Amino acid sequence: MKLRGRKRGLPAIIVIPMIDIMFFLLVFFMLSTMYMTNVKTVPVKLSELHGSTVTDDVAFAVTIDAENRYFVGDAKVDLGLLQQYAEKEVRKNPNAFIVVRTDVNSSYQSFAALVEAMKSVGVARFGIATETGD
Repeated sequence: MKLRGRKRGLPAIIVIPMIDIMFFLLVFFMLSTMYMTNVKTVPVKLSELHGSTVTDDVAFAVTIDAENRYFVGDAKVDLGLLQQYAEKEVRKNPNAFIVVRTDVNSSYQSFAALVEAMKSVGVARFGIATETGD
């Protein structure tokens, strides 16, 4: 007696679990890169201010540390180089928004010199980074 044999075709590939894994990886990498934006900055102790708001349209951030030195990212710069960098950003976007991160122990004179240098190259929008105090 001859038994009927099963036809062996290609196995079915279930795609839905692979799509779930891909979406999970996509969300994971998107969220992890959002928290890497301030990795390359100099650590400073910011002032506390209640009611501060968060903005995302920042061209670049300038840091003034406790010794009154200027940094863009983690690179130390002087006011002349900082002006060149800001001028390049203003040429790209006339409404460039600059965030200034100042240490609590930095002098007001260094902050005023920075603002004056930025205004001389056409930067009109500034923000001051603070701790939220919550």
